Order: sequence, then structure tokens, then C-alpha cells
Amino acid sequence: MRNILPLTIITIIYFCSCMRNQDKSSFTLLPTDSKIVFTVPKDCKNTTSCLQYYAEPDGNAFLCYLNRDKNKILFYNMNTLELSFEIEMPQKGPNVVGRISSFVIHNFDTIMLTTGQMNVLYLIDSSGVIKNKYPADNIMNGAYNIYYCNSPSTHRNLIIKNGTIYVGMHLLTFPDPEEIQLFKICLRINMKNNEQQLLPLAYPPIGSIDKKPVYNYFSTHLIDNKFIYNFISSHDLYISKNLENFRKVPVKSKFMKKDFLLPDLRSGYHSVIKSNLEHGTYGMFLNDSYRNVFYRFAYPGVKMNSSIMSLNIPELINLNEFRSVFSIMILDSNLEIIGEQLLPENTYNKNMAFVNENGLYISTNHPQNPEFNPDSLKFELFKLGRIKNKDY
Repeated sequence: MRNILPLTIITIIYFCSCMRNQDKSSFTLLPTDSKIVFTVPKDCKNTTSCLQYYAEPDGNAFLCYLNRDKNKILFYNMNTLELSFEIEMPQKGPNVVGRISSFVIHNFDTIMLTTGQMNVLYLIDSSGVIKNKYPADNIMNGAYNIYYCNSPSTHRNLIIKNGTIYVGMHLLTFPDPEEIQLFKICLRINMKNNEQQLLPLAYPPIGSIDKKPVYNYFSTHLIDNKFIYNFISSHDLYISKNLENFRKVPVKSKFMKKDFLLPDLRSGYHSVIKSNLEHGTYGMFLNDSYRNVFYRFAYPGVKMNSSIMSLNIPELINLNEFRSVFSIMILDSNLEIIGEQLLPENTYNKNMAFVNENGLYISTNHPQNPEFNPDSLKFELFKLGRIKNKDY
């Protein structure tokens, strides 16, 4: 009897495991025929690295779009697909803010701007009135003064909660995995009195396999009272509840074949861009609260031939900005990989995507897309789909 009981338990565990494997599903992103199209003003480009979907408490929703050349933020009504209003900030005069580099909309009374003045945050409302300024204190992060950098695509680092701003601290250097842990990663700002504090949380030891420096840019996301840090040169996501220490979660794209590489930045623009394109990185990280999943964008390295060395600077910038290939990883609520979809080449814009109740919208505004129209801002709807009995 003593010998039968363990065997029975093992048998039950085995059959339960088999049942779980039979029920296990993975996910993919399915393109649909549903598209939305916005008309772009004559003085506005139809691509941007600064885009935000914002829904008001009453249900009105807007796609908010930075026209960097004209220092404007455009607000498109999601119901009518018409331009509802815009904010234009002066670059000259008494209320000058400089050239807008990014924005974060908390609500229409609280819109945060970063500009070319990387040592000041501006708080405005939807009328463009400057309500407050938050100049950076003379705080040292290692050997460098703190500064502000934010982009809603790959470097989203401004979070507003309960009258407090949490700002991700980017570095002006690329330390190796050991040295980078000497730098703090988050600044806390009291919105009432501009009291600032560099929090204890330090950079994790990101680097290449052989312990060399890599690009250390990252984005920050506050979800369910947890800060999620998404580094472009790390296969892992880093989670912190108290901004004192991290928990690491492995989230590696199956299309990433090469190690991360920081090129010799003195080797010239052509060599740097060629290296960047040939070695993969990660990009946007989106929370889909409607379906309880996350999306992590990944840029696999692509082989570049020597013809890249003859391109002019604008052509190089386009190659780097509009990657030909990228995938989207699908993560469950525990940040475990449940699917990954490689998108068609030269079709979608890696910097322009958002989530709403309908699904994931990805822009088709890629210059190599045959349907590219400089007068339109186009998005295609993707639905989350299930694939039975396939492991990731």
C-alpha cells in the first residue's frame, strides 16, 4: 500500500499536466479590414515619435499627436476622426518653452511637456497656458547633473500620480554593467513645491554577454502600483514595487539572434547606423488593460550591405527611424510570453501604435509602404487571436 500511494500521486500529476498542455493556448495578432484615417494639416508631417491615446472620464477619446516642426499638439476626436483642436506653444516671447520634444497628458488640466531645455519640465493645460515650471535641482546622479528626457514611443519616462511626478533618469554616458549600478534611475518631484528627490533604485547591471556597455535607454510604466522598466538593450523586464530594488523577468524575443552591441560612436554616422540596424533592440511597451495583456515591440537585426555607406544623412535617418522589420511580443498579466507576431516587411510604423477597447492599432505610415500617403494618418486594427496547443 505504501508503494501504491506515491505511484498514484505521480499518475494524477502526470494526467493533470497533460490536461493543462491540451488546454494551453498561445496568442497572435490578427490584422483586420478595420482602418481609421485622419487628415493631416498641410504644415504637418504624417509621422511622429510622440503619440498618445487619451480617453476622458466621460468617454470622449482623442488621438494626440505632436507636430514638432510647428510646435503644436494636435487632438483628433476618435468618434469623428476630425481634428478637434490644437495647442501651439510659442518659441519666442515671454511665454516661450522652446521646441517641444514630447508631451504626456494626465488630463486636460495637466499636460506635461519636455522641450529642448532638458533641465525644465513645463505644466500646461489644453489652452496652452503655462501653469507651472519644474526646473531641475542641482542634483548629481553619479558624476552628472540630472536632466529630463521623454518620448512616448521608446523612452516614455514621465509618470504622474497623486500630485507626484516620477521621472526616469537617462544617462549622458554608457557605463559597463558594473559601473551602471552606481547611477539612480528615478527622480520624484512634488508638483506643489517642486521638492525633488533622487530615489534609491539604481540601474540594473545591463550589458552585453561579454560584460560590455550597451545602449541604456529605457521606458517606465506604472501598472497596478508596480513600476515596469523596459530597456531597449535587455531581454529582461525589471519590476519594482518600492523604487528601492528590482525583480527581473526574462522576456526574450525569439527573433533576436545577435547580442546587443554599442557601436564605436566615433566611427561615423554611417557605421553607427549600420551597426544599430544589424543588432537588435526592443522598443515600445504597451499595456492592453482591456484584454489583460502587454505588447513588447522587438527589432531583430537585419543584414545591411555596403550600399548603406553611400546614403546621405536624411536617408540614413529614415532607415533607422522606419525599421523594415519588427515583431510584437504578447505577454500575459505575469509578463510571461504567450505569443509573438512578426509583421510584414516595410509595412508598419514601429513608433506609432496605441490600444483602445477595439484592440491594437498600428500605423501603416511607413515610407516604403505602397499605400503611404503624406496627407493621411492611417492605422490598422489588430485583434488578439488564440492559437491552440502551441508553446512559446
